[in-house]
Order: sequence, then structure tokens, then C-alpha cells
Amino acid sequence: MKKIIIQLALVTSILACSMTLAAPIKSIEILGLNVISRGSVLSYLPVETGDDYNNQVSDQIIRALYETNFFKDIEVSQEAQILKIKLIENPHIKYIDVINYSNKVIEEDSLNQTLTSMGLSQGKIFNKRQLDKLITQLKAVYTSKGYYGIDITKTIEIDRQNRVGIELNIKEGKVAKISSMKIAGNRIFNESKLLNLFEIGQADFFIINYFTEKDHYSKVALDAGIESMKSFYINAGYLDFKVNEVKTDLSKDKQSININIQISEGAEYKIGTIQFAGDLLNHSIEELRKLLSFKKDDVFKRKKITQSLQAINDVFTNQGYAFSDVEVATSENTNIHTIDLSIDITPNKKVYINRITIVGNTRTQDEVIRREIGIYEGGLYSDTELKESIEKIKRLGFFSDVKMQVSKLEGFKDKINLHFTVEETQTGTFSIGLSHSSSTGASLNLGVQERNFLGTGNTLNLSLSNSKAARDIGFYFSDPYFTQDGHSISYGVFSKKLDADKLEISDYQIDENGFSLGYGIPITKETRIGADLRASKLDLTCFKDFKDKHEIEQCANKDETELKLGLNWSENTLDDFNFPTKGQKNGLNFSLALPVADFRYYKMDASHNSYYPLKNDLTVALKSNIGLAQGYNGKQLPFFKRYYGGGSSSIRGFDFNSLGAKYYTPAIPAIPAIPGPPPIPGVPIVPAKTGKAKGGELSFLASASIISPIKFMDDSKNMRISAFVDLGSISEKASGFDLDELRLSTGVAFSWLTPIGPLGFYVAQPLIKKSGDETKTFDFTLGTSF
Repeated sequence: MKKIIIQLALVTSILACSMTLAAPIKSIEILGLNVISRGSVLSYLPVETGDDYNNQVSDQIIRALYETNFFKDIEVSQEAQILKIKLIENPHIKYIDVINYSNKVIEEDSLNQTLTSMGLSQGKIFNKRQLDKLITQLKAVYTSKGYYGIDITKTIEIDRQNRVGIELNIKEGKVAKISSMKIAGNRIFNESKLLNLFEIGQADFFIINYFTEKDHYSKVALDAGIESMKSFYINAGYLDFKVNEVKTDLSKDKQSININIQISEGAEYKIGTIQFAGDLLNHSIEELRKLLSFKKDDVFKRKKITQSLQAINDVFTNQGYAFSDVEVATSENTNIHTIDLSIDITPNKKVYINRITIVGNTRTQDEVIRREIGIYEGGLYSDTELKESIEKIKRLGFFSDVKMQVSKLEGFKDKINLHFTVEETQTGTFSIGLSHSSSTGASLNLGVQERNFLGTGNTLNLSLSNSKAARDIGFYFSDPYFTQDGHSISYGVFSKKLDADKLEISDYQIDENGFSLGYGIPITKETRIGADLRASKLDLTCFKDFKDKHEIEQCANKDETELKLGLNWSENTLDDFNFPTKGQKNGLNFSLALPVADFRYYKMDASHNSYYPLKNDLTVALKSNIGLAQGYNGKQLPFFKRYYGGGSSSIRGFDFNSLGAKYYTPAIPAIPAIPGPPPIPGVPIVPAKTGKAKGGELSFLASASIISPIKFMDDSKNMRISAFVDLGSISEKASGFDLDELRLSTGVAFSWLTPIGPLGFYVAQPLIKKSGDETKTFDFTLGTSF
């Protein structure tokens, strides 16, 4: 009892003492502030004037201020009921520079956002822990992308004004390259098919690998590939698919890596019952079943199910039900490996277009864009029509970007607004000056070319070109919407003079003057047919005797008038005018020199261009063109209407107009100084080639390219680089096509949409050539794109 009384007495005395130490705060004095305001400090304090001060309060103040990370030293005391807080601020950031990093790993905008979010920007209080955290994060980014030799050196300097300058010097080293990549445990699909699901792997053919950098290791890309493989198996019906192990072995020098992936495929699932539920409106179940790309007992493929649900949804959205919901519920039977499907449809309300607004078109008239939009204000919503409308606007070639947004009209559940945002691009050029071409020599050029004349969508071309080989004066006008139904009209006049000798094709001159008139009609949204009539008068002058009897006759006949009828069909589903990434462009042209004039010949030309998107923003482009030209009604094809090959628009790597059969000159027997044996009977004297191409009746050209944006440049949206292979031949006679005459080349090309027009160059190397072929490994062009 006595012990308890003593303890109570001690506690009482301590409490009494602490009460005597506590004193109210009359004012607060803050010392040592340079950058941080007094108000900011007061806002962090756990006390204010009038509160009692004691040792416990002092600890609370120190703890609260340290948590701000603004101060490196804090002292708290009280004198005469004045709370004194003495502070030493952490330095504030004068600058922070991150140098020697590549945009392939870290984007500048992303880095700046990270610095700002971590408080490591100019004017902020320096926090060493945050800087160390940033360095750790940067190293993690580099190692995740295969840069295991990453080293980051920090330099910190503090000036007399307590400002800190920070420099982070990044030494990236080299990215680890994949030596081998293998997948084990697969039975259903072969390893090569699975490896193609990954963006990374063992190196491709060296030209392709230059663009894809496929052998550059990246954990991010590896994880993405694994997810792609999981999706691939699930979409193929293997719902129990698992990745058991991913093993990566890095070499001691951190320069190469081996990857081994162990998988378990599991069992294949099939589709069980298929049911429909919800509001089908006026559609029968059988009608909706026809939209499904699968049926009962088919292998369960998620991609097909997704596509089928979208097809059903399109039926309703195209009827105006913009916000219809089509969902599927699945029920899995693991015993018999089947999946039952229940498709639930909720159309919701019909939706009408309230307003269509267009912004960004400072030059192009609204009507030019609106006529490409397949729905109108007051009309029912259609998702398919809108998608097609965006593609049609892009195909105009007037805009570098087209976007569309949908917004609901406030207070109305059945009305929406459509907002189109376009970004205009260069559509016309005015040029005056001198230029030089390897094929035509020095040239004086004056011209106006505008595909969007005065913003009307019409095309106007005025041109004057004069060089040692050619003179060309022309006027051309085209209106693609001559009628409301999309009928087009075009007309033009021209005057041309050509000196073929300067083009290394023959020794003749031809003057041609005339006019053209054309009309086109849309058949579908992507296809058109058209006809054009071209009338001209020609003056042909031959300077040297042609040895071919038909050429001699054509030089002597002096045919002067030509009336040519052209019929054409075209299809265009490309997603962009300048740099398409998917879709096709096909054309078929037939032209006939009508017998009411002097010439009798016809030409048929078929062309095909297709584009296929790959990974890493790569695009595969396939192009082909076949041309056939012949005379009729007892006349030969005029020799100046033949096809020629070689050069930037044909088979690159070979000189301009150099392919095909060549002209020969007869061998002139020389008088021997010493008598020799007489000519052997039956053995002809072979004439010598002049080197000039004769041209031909049949032309075949094909090209395959891999096209890539230039990722190492910041502003490169108007630039592309490609690796290509060209193949083709020119046959003198249509019946004389010979595989032995094919020429093949490969190379690299660059294209840039400059303000004065498309600019490009290529470097090419012939792979299949013959002796006597004239090659050209480099050429520079203005007005050519891929």
C-alpha cells in the first residue's frame, strides 16, 4: 500500500511539473526562409497562437515540417511565450538535365511528365530521395527493353543562393540481342507459327531486320508476345492453355540472350448450344443466325464470336440504334469440353443526327467534306456509313488527319451531334525555276498544280516545262462532283514536243497538240467507270533511216490525226491518300484509236496496288502493272506509242527507258589489209547495238515494298523509308514474252511530302541483269511517292 502511494505521488508531481512547463503561445516567429513563404509553413504546423506549448508539441512541429521534405534542419524553442522555429531549407532546383538518352527507349514528353509528377522540375524543392527514385525507374525502363549495360551518372551542384543544378548522364550501352528463342510443349501448332506471334525473336533477313530490329530483346515485347500467344490459343478454342515457364539466359557480357518458353496447350473446346435473348425487333432468329460465322460443334474461336457479335450489332446500329448492346454469356462444360452461348440483344432507342459540325478546314469548303459523309442532319445514325465516310474523306488527299467524335444532346436520349475534326495538308504547288533530271536534262518549269482549287475539291493544273528532250504545255481541270450524284467531268488542252534521241529511245521528233474531255460515273462507293475522248494532231519527223519496215512506213505515211476513246474502271479502298497502310487501288483502262482518224491501235492497262499493315507501324505494299498495245485493221502499233521500262517509276536500278530490245546498225564490211578467208555461207554477220531501246508491245512491272515511318526523327509524319524489290520486263512483241527477259532489283527508297511536292530518292542494286544493260544505282526525283 505504501509503495502504491509513493508511485501516485511521483506521477502527480510529474504531471504538475509538465503543467507548469506548458505555456500558451502568444506569437510564432519563423527564421531562415528564402523560397518557401511564411504562410506555407504556418499551414503545415499542428499548432497556432493561443495553443499551449510543451515538449510534446515541439516534437509534433518538427515531425510535421520534416514530412514536407522542404527542410534539412529544424529547431523549435519558446522564449517569453514566443514560439521560435529556425529552419534551413533544402535547396530548390535551378535546372535538371537528362542527357544522352535515345527516343527509342524514353520519349521526351514522357520524361518531362515524369519529372513534373515527381517534383523534379525547375523551381521545386530538391528531394534527394525522389532523384534516387527517378534513377531507379529509368534503369528499370532500360533493362525492361534489353539495355542491361545501362549506367546513369548524377552530378549535383549547389550554388551560393542554395540552388541546385542536376545532370543525369545516361550511358545506354547496347541492347541485348536474341541469340535463340524456342517454344516447347506445343503439339497442335508448330513452333514457327507461334514465334511469329512475337514482335521479337531471332533476326530476320538483314534488310528486313534493319527496319524491324526483331532481334533486339525487350521484356515488354516478350510479355506482349506471351499475351498474344495466350489470346491465339484461346481464340482457337484451347481455353485451358497455360504458360508454365519463361526462362531467359543472359550472357556474361550482357550482349546476348537465350529465351525458352514452356507451354501446356490443354484440350480443344467446341461450341455447344446457341440461344438468342432480348429484343430482336423485326429480325427473326434464323436471320440473325445467318450472321454468325460459326455453328454448333464448331471449334470455339473467340475472334469469330467477336466478329459475329459485331455483325449483329451493325444490323441494329445501321437501323439507327446507335447505342444497342449485343452481349454473349458463356457456360463452360469441362467434362465434354463445350461452351454454350446465350446472345442477349438490347437495341435501346433509335438515334437521330442533330448536328454535324466540321472544324479545322481553313481552306476547304464545308460542302466538299459534307458530300463525302453518307448521313445527314435529321437522318438515322449508321455506324457503317460513318466509318465509310471517314475513309472517303481521307481518300480525298486534302487532309493529313481526320477524326470524328459523337456527343449526346443534353436532354434528348434519341439525338446526337457528330463532330469532325480535320487537319489540312498541302494540296497544291506553284513552281517557277530551273530543274535538272537525269532523263530529260536541264528544264525550265512554270506551273500551278492544285488538287483542291479554291477549296472546292476540284483539280486545276497549269504547266509549262521546257528541256532539251521535251516541251510540255498543258491545262487540265476536273470536277469530281459535277452532279449531285457524284458524276465527274474533266477537260484539258495540251501541246507537247518530244525529241526521242535525247531520251535514248530513238531518233525522231514528234509535235502533238490537242484536247481531252472525260466523264465519270460512280458504280458503288468504292468503284467508278469513266470514258474520255482525246483528239490531237501530230507531226512526226524521223532523222535517221529506221531499218524495220513498219517503222519506215510510219515515218513515210505522215499520219497526222488521232481520235482516241478511253474507257476505264477504278476501285479505291485505301485508308489514306498519301501514305496508305491498308486497302487496295485497282484500275483497268482500255483506249482505242478510232478509225475515223489516221491511227489504228489499242492499249489495255491493268494496275493493282495493295497495302497490308504489319507490326511496329510497318506496311507491306504490293504493286503490279500489265500493259498491252497492238495495232489493228492491218496497221502496226506506232513505234512512238510503245512501252518503255527502267527508272524511278519502273524497275529501279536500271537506267531510264533502257530495258527491252535495242536498235541495231548493220555491220559494214571492212576492206581487209591482208587477204583473209571468205565469209562462211549461212553464218550471218551480227550487227552492232546502238544502245537505244526500241520499246515493246507488252509491259510487265511488279514491286514489293516494306514501308516504315522514320522513327528516329521527331517531326517525320510526312516522311517514309522503304526497302523494295522490283521485277519486270518489256517485250518487243506481245507474243514474245520470255522469262529470260525479266529484270530484278532491290534497294532502299525515301519519300518526303515537302511544301513544293513529293520529293524522293532511291538507292538500288540490280540482282538479275544481262550484259549490255544500263544500270543506275541512285536517282533523285521530285513528284514521286511510294
